[in-house]
Amino acid sequence: MKSVSTIIGVALLFLATLCYFVHWHALVPAFTVLGIAMITRKALEPLIIGCAIGFVLLAQHGGSEVYFPEGKGMIFPLNMFDGMFTSISRDAHDQGLIWVILVCILYGAFVQLLNASGGIKAVARYSENHVKNKKQSLIMTYFLSFFFFLDDYLSALSVGNTMRPITDKFGVSREKLALVLTTVCVPITIIFPISTWTIFYGTQIVAIDGGVLDSAGVAMTNPIQAFLGTIPYNFSAWISLIMGALIVFKLIPDSKAIKEAEANVKPIDQSMVKAPKPNAKPGKLVYFILPILVLIWCTVFPYPFDMDYWGTFTFSTEYIFGSIDALRGIVTAVVFTYLYFLLFRVIKFTKISKHFVLGLETITFVLTVLGFTYLLKDVQNALGFNEFVAAKLQGISWLNSATLPFIVFALVSWICWATGSNWGIYAILVPTTALLAHTLGANFWLTQGALASGTVWGAAACFFSDNRVLTAQSCKVDMMQHAITQFPYQLTIFVASSLLYLIAGFIL
Repeated sequence: MKSVSTIIGVALLFLATLCYFVHWHALVPAFTVLGIAMITRKALEPLIIGCAIGFVLLAQHGGSEVYFPEGKGMIFPLNMFDGMFTSISRDAHDQGLIWVILVCILYGAFVQLLNASGGIKAVARYSENHVKNKKQSLIMTYFLSFFFFLDDYLSALSVGNTMRPITDKFGVSREKLALVLTTVCVPITIIFPISTWTIFYGTQIVAIDGGVLDSAGVAMTNPIQAFLGTIPYNFSAWISLIMGALIVFKLIPDSKAIKEAEANVKPIDQSMVKAPKPNAKPGKLVYFILPILVLIWCTVFPYPFDMDYWGTFTFSTEYIFGSIDALRGIVTAVVFTYLYFLLFRVIKFTKISKHFVLGLETITFVLTVLGFTYLLKDVQNALGFNEFVAAKLQGISWLNSATLPFIVFALVSWICWATGSNWGIYAILVPTTALLAHTLGANFWLTQGALASGTVWGAAACFFSDNRVLTAQSCKVDMMQHAITQFPYQLTIFVASSLLYLIAGFIL
């Protein structure tokens, strides 16, 4: 498998070189990052090298001054150092990035607190009474992921940390655990109408110039209401969930990479397992369930004393969906858990403080990777990546109402896969795809569903996306090893989804 990934990596580097000589400079950093990542199976170093090459191109050939205005005329590496400060300064005002950083940090602290209390171990003990073999441990992983539909970060971190000890016990490779988690944690957030992804995407739809009309001819104003129209057409998400079920129920064979990972699993030496201290209190299930319930409730509903909400409460999906706030949920859950464990003496204050800080530290690498991912995105934008893609899209002679959904899905999928950018694609392409659908007479909801589906596939398949980092971190597996072992399954999902969009485009 390593030799195959090396060959692919070399081919990608050759493609990056070819793009340079044909003056497609906007594509060079992305192909470079992917090529080096395939060869080295690392995450951070390829991103740094890709950013460096991008700044070399900006120094040689120039680019948009919107992203790095202070670096005009600078030579490399001075323009890169300046660009890093510029990007950090700009992104410090980017609410989306701040949201990601806060959520990542607080989820890390939240998981550590649950682990320190013994709550996660209590879930493992409870599960062991019902999980008797390897297959059942994977089935439980699959269905447990459905309970964390609010956010893919929450799903990746919570389920991975909860199920890893159980799957380890039954000899499941961590690569396979991460694979099952990947087939659920991102797709479920784009199918369930209550999630951070759906809120953001729905917001972009209702913001389309001229508005989007419902069946009664009235412009939609609620993001969830707008998003509901895309759910039936999120083909890659539905196929991914089906794929995950087929994997855990052993209805499809393991890929060669997964078989190798399974064969290399070392049985747990029970003599090496730390025995609990004689006076140690066993964790209780409530230490896990209560904080999770607080997290979910406060994500969906405002605080009980928020009379602006509860004083005018009306039981309707629009009213309830409009109140979802994932950051409010995790902030409240962390504060509640901290005070709950402290006041009820679940664990000592020094241990609470230690594990709270440890949770912040464990997410440092994740944030570093995310930071360079954002810098790479800025570099590619400065080189004209979006304009390059838009120009090539307009040059397709066979673009029409039937082929538009397929083209949108395929193009967005590989853009997200190559850049690691997901939510930013929504803001750029939602109005563009809406205009194209209207101009060509294509089905609006099918086209928007293809856009959402493409970002989901890109997030799940990308070797260095934020979800990839978090899934690997929670499953304690090498990130590039996880990315490579799950990629054949993602290619299958891509091909099946592409065929469905082609068929649907001609039918609808």
